Amino acid sequence: MTILLKKIIIGLMSRNKTIWSIGGGKGGIGKSVVTANLGSALAQAGKKVIMVDADLGGANLHTYFGIKFPSKGLDDFLKGRVADLADAAIDTPLPGLRLISGAGEFLGIANPVYAQKMKLISSIKKLEADFILVDLGAGSSYNVLDFFAISNEGIVVIVPEPAAIQNAYIFLKSFVYRRLQRLFSDNPFMSELIRDATDVRSPRAVKSFSDLCGRIASEDRASATRALSEVKAFRPRLVLNMAASKDDLKAVEAFKAAAMTFLGMETEFVGTLYSRPSVKAAARKMRPFMLESEAWEAHRDMAEITSNLLPKDPEPQAQVPVPSVQAPAEAVEHETFGFNENVTHNGMVFHVQTEAQGGGEPFIETVVYNGGRIFFSKRTLWKEAAEGETSMKDFAARQHRAALAAVKLDRIRIQG
Repeated sequence: MTILLKKIIIGLMSRNKTIWSIGGGKGGIGKSVVTANLGSALAQAGKKVIMVDADLGGANLHTYFGIKFPSKGLDDFLKGRVADLADAAIDTPLPGLRLISGAGEFLGIANPVYAQKMKLISSIKKLEADFILVDLGAGSSYNVLDFFAISNEGIVVIVPEPAAIQNAYIFLKSFVYRRLQRLFSDNPFMSELIRDATDVRSPRAVKSFSDLCGRIASEDRASATRALSEVKAFRPRLVLNMAASKDDLKAVEAFKAAAMTFLGMETEFVGTLYSRPSVKAAARKMRPFMLESEAWEAHRDMAEITSNLLPKDPEPQAQVPVPSVQAPAEAVEHETFGFNENVTHNGMVFHVQTEAQGGGEPFIETVVYNGGRIFFSKRTLWKEAAEGETSMKDFAARQHRAALAAVKLDRIRIQG
């Protein structure tokens, strides 16, 4: 393991557990490779990690750790042979890294009934670990999509092949529409409208999420606001796997553009795993490449991915002096970061999200919403706020704290 990666992870402040679901639609794109090595990197840094192989019916995550026949797994939990999901976990060669395998009597759990699925999802959320990694199966079935929705920190694995890119887009599109159907499950009229609009064979089918929101708004503007908030709350991370060269990054840009244009969804690229002989050699040995010293280049790839996945400390470190001059414009050209917090007021839980985005017109945007409904939003252009400011991050942190205070002081009202 690289010293850089260890410093990145060990340097984190203590925080609540993180759940990452890893999907991508198409089979054979390396979701299990990403899961096994991400879990290994975190465990090598002293974190407690539980991997859940949710590829029901085709589980193979255990093989990456040299485990041919797992002694127990998900089927033991679903069939009541163990009372707690954590009791279905087995050890791996790495201390602190455990696995809940999907292998076993797969014919009995490949298509769990709704009650079983919800029981499993609820139990995954209750697992005790610093990081929980959920390795998903192929396709865009409701079961796969619902496991991907376990947290708002999903990871989409793509490879630089047209069919794989298309499948990943269909996966994300299906996920968006599935979330909207669940959001309006208590509204039969709106649920039917969404179902009809997203049926490609329907004469009323829409081409984009923007068109769908327009259709919803024509019936109920508040519902359109809820739909926008639901999609905005989710920002998938992208990992490019099996890349041959930097030219393959064009596939990432194409995917990001399609997701934004047709789904209205921002995606965040976190890094590339290049196709290397050392990676293939580790797979043949049934070991994660993070356990192979010869795979040092792949370790560097994973260091970048892990660094970009992990949250950054929103507050400046006390021992680091803050410059008194304004940061140059180029310093924020590509900078993107954000803060997310929940605050309770009058018995309601509000989600406060602040995002700072660099680029041609840098801005800081804060949104306060509850139950999918926007209560307040504010966008500040950095060029209008920069005078006298030390950094974009400091200003964004203050705007975020101001929104938190406004909620607590009951100064935010529902926007019309």
